[in-house]
Amino acid sequence: MYSTDMKMASEPRLGTLPAIVEARGLGKRYPGVVALDDVSLVLRAGEIHALLGENGAGKSTLIGLLSGITSPDSGEMLVDGQVRNFTSPRQAQDLGISTIYQEQTLAPHLTVIENVFFGRELKRGPFLDERAMRRRVEALSDEFGLSKADLELPTGSLGALKQHVVQILKALAFDARVVILDEPTSGLEDNERQMLFDHMLRMRERGVAILWVTHRLDELFGLADVITVLRDSRWVAHVTPADQTPDSLVRLMVGRTRNLGELSSVHDGRVTSSGTEQAEVLRMSDVTRLPLLRDISLTVRQGEILGIAGIAGAGRTELARIILGADRPDSGEVFVRGRKVLIKNPQQATQLGIYLVPEERKTQSILGTMSIEQNISISSLNTVSTGAIVLNNRKERTAARRIVTELGIRCSAVTQKIGTLSGGNQQKVIIARSLFSQPSLLIFDEPTQGIDVAAKTDIYRLIYEFVDQGGAAIVISSELPELVSLSDRIVVMREGRLVGELAGSHRNTGVESDNELAENIMALVARAAKQTNPAAAEADSTAVNSAQKNRADEETR
Repeated sequence: MYSTDMKMASEPRLGTLPAIVEARGLGKRYPGVVALDDVSLVLRAGEIHALLGENGAGKSTLIGLLSGITSPDSGEMLVDGQVRNFTSPRQAQDLGISTIYQEQTLAPHLTVIENVFFGRELKRGPFLDERAMRRRVEALSDEFGLSKADLELPTGSLGALKQHVVQILKALAFDARVVILDEPTSGLEDNERQMLFDHMLRMRERGVAILWVTHRLDELFGLADVITVLRDSRWVAHVTPADQTPDSLVRLMVGRTRNLGELSSVHDGRVTSSGTEQAEVLRMSDVTRLPLLRDISLTVRQGEILGIAGIAGAGRTELARIILGADRPDSGEVFVRGRKVLIKNPQQATQLGIYLVPEERKTQSILGTMSIEQNISISSLNTVSTGAIVLNNRKERTAARRIVTELGIRCSAVTQKIGTLSGGNQQKVIIARSLFSQPSLLIFDEPTQGIDVAAKTDIYRLIYEFVDQGGAAIVISSELPELVSLSDRIVVMREGRLVGELAGSHRNTGVESDNELAENIMALVARAAKQTNPAAAEADSTAVNSAQKNRADEETR
């Protein structure tokens, strides 16, 4: 909870402030996916408006529409009471709407002043008016904690908090009236969070409307004036913090009107074990890679699906990269089938039977100009080769046809280009490629992202069949219903650490429903971090610097 002596907006003030931006019934659809459906909200001057929802609830899509990155398929947006149709972010910026994303978008080699005016430089005739730009930034910098010396430094040399401040200056220097903050406290220490909250209150006092996206529910109380909750791409609630608790907000975010029939039908006939008597496939003991991962210990066993939950920045992808050998840990141990290993690169991981089905199939998986059969066989060319180097086309085609039939991949022929398939069938081909190499552990990163319900059911069935035949799987998913029902066990990550473990719904004792399990996961994700111990923080910072230096020395060697 934010502690401050600054007075929060009083209840009668809410709803009476002038509306700057109003969204009415916004909708956005992509092939096979409803990203946003009939969402409305009002952003008022001098009001902090929190936007809550699970991953995949539609928050990013709404931000994209308000920022001019994309255009809605339905509904309308009003600015100062007039309907506006944004076709670019610049149009939104010109109307005073500025977005500060979780991932920094600053040019690290440019100074603070250069970043603030990048692309919108002030000029006097044909020349840059450097004096005017400096005056405008200096007028704001003291108020938001930047010194004159900071303004001359490359932005990349500043800490995370100061980089956020630069983004704020970049907005206010051009009279932004609406500032959208996307997970602004991610990666900040507790004292830095408190300072950022002070900056938010200063913006509110200036009459700026703030749309604040956060998963840290305890932060809201004492800061947010109003809260909008999205769920399953739809608006579900508009509430005030005084009437809510973190638990009640979690229930609003997680509660569902739809069921999980597409998963329950796949469960039928599946026999699962507790996992404790099965052979160990992967074990990680106190694995650390600073500053992204700290003291990760987990085990995955044969015949088991381990789900990993967490929001963006929790460390899920970084954990997968360690397992795959794309990154090396600073400390800790990794065991594969009981043997301690040092996985130096992804090629060595595949030799150990570890494969990844990545999140971004179009950029990280599919070979779009190649056929289905080629995309499948490329993971194990020796299987379809005669001798050491001669590819046997007949073997390749026969194997591909068998797999296409077994996996239910819809295509005209195995010679069809993979790029012409639907998203769900492309995903099946990528899974087929991994299965073709006979792995012992498959890591699925957002396995059903962007595919329709029917294809999802097929993907779930493939995962179950793989583990039922003796494989092991790790599933990273932002869809809690999927994770809860698909997984045998679920570990929850927050800020690079494991913060809890739960049984999946079909291994649960029956006391908790799927929704209750999802609520427990969200509660672990949303729980605010404990106050940082200064001595521990200093030691941690020293460890980070040492680890980074050691990695740089190793790469040089």
